[in-house]
Amino acid sequence: MQLQQWDLETMRLESELRSWGPQRAELVAKVLQGREQAEALKQAWVQIEVARKGLESQIAQLQTMADKYATQQLQTKKNEEYRAFQSQIEITRRNISQLETTVLEKMDSEDQARKRYQKALKTNEAEEKNCKERIQSLDDLKKSRMREVQERKVKRGEFADLVEPKLRSVYERMFANKRGHVLVGVDGGACGGCHIKLPQQLILSCRSDEITNCINCGCMLYYSPEMSV
Repeated sequence: MQLQQWDLETMRLESELRSWGPQRAELVAKVLQGREQAEALKQAWVQIEVARKGLESQIAQLQTMADKYATQQLQTKKNEEYRAFQSQIEITRRNISQLETTVLEKMDSEDQARKRYQKALKTNEAEEKNCKERIQSLDDLKKSRMREVQERKVKRGEFADLVEPKLRSVYERMFANKRGHVLVGVDGGACGGCHIKLPQQLILSCRSDEITNCINCGCMLYYSPEMSV
């Protein structure tokens, strides 16, 4: 009975160790996802900035053209050419005005994009710190549990040596297959594992210290005087 309790606790610790892998992976994924989202916001900000600078470059080019038309207008002596230059100057200035309006809109969008990116960075910094602390905690606990499991496996021999070899062999084979309770008591004349009612002869065999198995679930049965049969 002590051997089974020892094995079950060791199995529980091993199961706990296995569960930490997905937990750690989830935390790492959360950190990476936050970084990717922040990077996407940064790229959106950069794209708006590039577009705004492109518009400003167009405005500068149009302004150069308007200045050129104005210079040529002053140099011409023909009314028709003068009016033509004036028309070109007005068209160019209208285009500049439209582009300047678009630039102002881009500047506003750029400012909002920058704020979203900075907010994401601040949020991610706090979240990443929390995730890293939890990951470190899991890693430290895992090391501790692994040492505990190894120590339990070494110390298990002390309990195993107390069990009669034939009985221990049967128990260990069944435990390896079931990975759970294989040694159960008799409870009210029923199997403590599957709770099916046991034949009287089986109970008598159990009470005589014979290796007895439940006819339904196959668990090994044991009996002690305080049990109700």
